[in-house]
Parts: sequence; structure tokens; C-alpha cells
Amino acid sequence: MVEIQATADGIRQGFGGDTLNTAVYLARLARMHHKPINVSYATALGCDALSESMQQAWQQEGIDAGLIVQLEEKLPGLYMIENQPCGERDFYYWRSDSAARYWLTNADLEALFRQLLQFDVIYLTGITLAIQTPANLARLMALLIRLKGAGCTIAFDSNYRPKLWQDRLHAQQVFQQIYAIADIALLTFEDEQLLFEDPSPEACLNRLAPYAFDQLVLKLGAEGCLVVEQGESQWVPTTPVKDVVDTTAAGDSFNAGYLFSWLVSKNSALAAQAGHCLAGEVIRHKGALIAQHAMPALEITESQK
Repeated sequence: MVEIQATADGIRQGFGGDTLNTAVYLARLARMHHKPINVSYATALGCDALSESMQQAWQQEGIDAGLIVQLEEKLPGLYMIENQPCGERDFYYWRSDSAARYWLTNADLEALFRQLLQFDVIYLTGITLAIQTPANLARLMALLIRLKGAGCTIAFDSNYRPKLWQDRLHAQQVFQQIYAIADIALLTFEDEQLLFEDPSPEACLNRLAPYAFDQLVLKLGAEGCLVVEQGESQWVPTTPVKDVVDTTAAGDSFNAGYLFSWLVSKNSALAAQAGHCLAGEVIRHKGALIAQHAMPALEITESQK
């Protein structure tokens, strides 16, 4: 989406969006650490100048744009960020008829399945699900089930945004479907609590226990996260950040750090530490995507497997 943010110097325009933020940070980390991790982004854009600029910007970040569909008479979505003094943010969205909503409308699903089958990990969020038309949501779920059955790892971040759903019951039903598919669950307790009314992180984990996640990460903001793997739970704390400016993309950047480190190390605790490190730097800057020179170097341990 197009990102608009008020700054001391006036209005700043950029590009952002939850899955895009994760893709950009993942591509940057792969390049910084010289790892052969190829990042592709699948979405729909318009045929306008803004859409062209977005594609060019993503390609400059090292993201493959081969899966992006361009739709005539559609435009990218837009959002505006307003920050509170503590760095927390409020979002305002204009995307009810964005191109991304129609990504799968006329897609050749067999061809898309063959394309996506080339990837080890398919990553999506609750926002990915929320913005689909009902027919496209059904198509996406069926596609994910096939990809999982063919050996792809499905990674999911809840990112529950109530305004994007027709009602809470519908969102619960869809999330329960994706939980049954996901291999890696990168969930935020605040979102889970808002959707399912879990009274505590422990209650949240108990509710999620029946699902067969290979890895479950329950993010608790500045406190840290709980990592559950093979039935064992481990607490991974954060390093406190005093100069928080903007928490936009904190979870998205955590996910990028986590996925990158896990792909390299196959160690979920180390992956969570990497996620904390990247997110801790991102929240010290305005906007979803920080400058390239501000990217922190992560301590990466190679897998011995």
C-alpha cells in the first residue's frame, strides 16, 4: 500500500503493508548476510504510476516481482499513520476496493500452484485473509491446503484488524481454518485476546494446543515472546528500547528476523532473538520501512543439520 505519515518536516509518502514489510526486511537480511534466500511477493497492483513505482522500489530491495498481477481500473490501497507520544500508532485505511482484493479473481490457480510450489515457505497474515472477497478467500484456503500437502511450509501471523472483518464470529472461523493449515504460527497475544477473549497468554496457548504447529511464537510486545516447539515452551525476552519513536511494523520486522534466522539456523529460540533485535531497531524510526543504513546486523548461527 501507499503509506502517508505526518512528520515534523511535513507529509512523507512511502510504501508499506504488513506482508510487504516482512518481505522487504527478509530480502535485506538475506543480502546483508550473504545468504541464498530468494524472496518473492505475490499481490495485485494497478497499472498506474504509483503501482509502477511500488514495483520498482520492491525490486530494488531484491524482491522478485514475477508473481505480481496488474489490474486495469484498480489502484493500490492507501493508509495513514498517526503516532502517539509513546510511539504507538493509529492507522487509517483506504483499501476497500484496492487491487490486492482482486488478486485471485481471474487467476489461473493451477499455474499459480505450480509457481508457489517452488518456494519452501509461504507467508501470509490475517490481513491477507481479511481483504479477500469471499470467493477469493475460499480459493486461497484451498490453494494453501494443496501447497501444504505438497510439502510447502505455511507461516502465518494473525494480525487481526476488526474493521476489516464483517464480524468477529466470521474472523474466528477463518482463523481456525488457517490455524489448522499453518506450520509456523507467529501470533501476537494482543490480537488473539481481542479476537478470542483469552484472559492470559497461558489461556491462549491452551486454546491453541490442539493445532499441530511445528512452531508457535506468541509475541507479547516489549516483554518478549513465548516459543513453543514439540510441546516445550521457552521464554525469549527482549532488550528494552528506551527511545521508541514508532511501533509501526514491529511485528512484521520481528517475523522477518525470525524467519530469516530460522531458515539459516533451524533454531526457534535463536530465531526469536533475531526477531527481537530487528524489531527493536525498527521501532526507533518513523514509518514501516527504516533506511537501509539503519539495519542492524544479526548474530546468525548456521544449522548443523
